[in-house]
Amino acid sequence: MENLGDLLGPEQTITASTPLQMAWTTRNPRDEARDLYRMVACGNSSIESIRDLIAVPDHIAATLREYVKRCPEDGGRIEGVLQFRGRVADEFEQLVEGGQPLAIDRQLRR
Repeated sequence: MENLGDLLGPEQTITASTPLQMAWTTRNPRDEARDLYRMVACGNSSIESIRDLIAVPDHIAATLREYVKRCPEDGGRIEGVLQFRGRVADEFEQLVEGGQPLAIDRQLRR
């Protein structure tokens, strides 16, 4: 999948000063999974609640795919989002299985 997020390197972030056309850029799945895992490491969320957040329920995915049959011009974007969520889930599970503690910046805790 090619999108504006593919133009960002892993060290780049989207900030308030990011040009408007980049504001809704999709980041890479690994970074999103790390951010979500950090929420677990900080005690803000459970692993299960994050899994629920990442997942696209089967009935929603099925509804979206039915929509694509009627509006194929939207199919690429919708399928891209569904695939992205799957990759985020895979990356998140790798972090959980590895039990890697994340270094939490003290300023983020404030």
